[in-house]
Amino acid sequence: MSTQTITYELKTLVKTDMREAIDKDIIGEVLSKDPFISVPGVINIRDIGVNASPYLRRGLVYRSGALHKVDGSSIALLKDTLGIKLILDLRVDCELEKQPTPAIEGVRNVHLNATRQPKAKDMSTFIESGGKKGFVSIYGDVLEVHQPSIRYALEWIRDEGTPLLFHCTAGKDRTGVLAAVILGLAGVPKDVIADDYVLSRLGIEPSREVLLAMLKVWDKGWTAETPGMAEFAQVKAEFMLATLEMVDEKYGGMEGYVKRELGFSDEDVEKIKKNLRGE
Repeated sequence: MSTQTITYELKTLVKTDMREAIDKDIIGEVLSKDPFISVPGVINIRDIGVNASPYLRRGLVYRSGALHKVDGSSIALLKDTLGIKLILDLRVDCELEKQPTPAIEGVRNVHLNATRQPKAKDMSTFIESGGKKGFVSIYGDVLEVHQPSIRYALEWIRDEGTPLLFHCTAGKDRTGVLAAVILGLAGVPKDVIADDYVLSRLGIEPSREVLLAMLKVWDKGWTAETPGMAEFAQVKAEFMLATLEMVDEKYGGMEGYVKRELGFSDEDVEKIKKNLRGE
C-alpha cells in the first residue's frame, strides 16, 4: 500500500489567515516535527531552542498554551521525558480559576498574577498598519504588567539552569513576548525571533475556532464585525519585528530592558546567557 506524501511550504503555511482552516493532514504532519512536541491536551507546545542554536540550547526553554487538559501520560511526558522543573503560568487570576494548571509532583508551579490583562489602547490601532500598531501596544503592555513573571523566568535560568515551560491560554501573545525576551537576551537574530513567534499560527490550529471565539469576548463591545477584529485575530512576523524595534527604541534592546526595568546586572546577564548556551 502506498502512502501519500504530504507536501507544504512552512513559510507559506504560517501566513494562512487565522479565519481559514489548515488541512488536517498537513497540520498533523507539521505538529509532529521539531520544534513542536506532541503532548496530549496541550496546544502550541514547542522547544524554542531548536531553531535558536548556538545562542540557546535545546531542551531548556519550552512554551505552550494552557495545561488544564493534561492527563497522566501528558504529565509523564512533561516531567520525565522533557525534564521540566518549572511551569510558569502567565495568565491572570480569573483565567486560572476557570482552568487551573494541575500540580505535578517534583515540578514547581508558579503563577505571579499581573495587575490587569494587557490590552491595546484602542481597537482603531489594529486597523492601522494591518494590526501592527495594535500588537506593538499590547506587547509593550505585556513587558510592563508581567514584569514579575519575566523576572522570575530569567532568575530561574540564571540560578537553576534547568528546563522550564511557560504558558498562557493560547501560547501566542504573553508567551510570545516572554519567548522574545529570552531569545533577544540570548542574542538570537530578530528574524529568527519572529519566525518562532509566527509558528503559533500553526500551533493553535487544533483549537483555532475556540480561540477565535474567545477573542470576541476580550472586550464586551466587540463582535466579529467590529472594525479591526480581523487584524486582531492574525499572527504575523511583522507584529513581532515591530515590537522588537520598539524595544530597541524604548529600552536600548532586550538587554537594556532586563537591566533597566527588571534590575539585572551585567554579571546576571552574562550568567543567563551562559546557561542558555549550556556552558
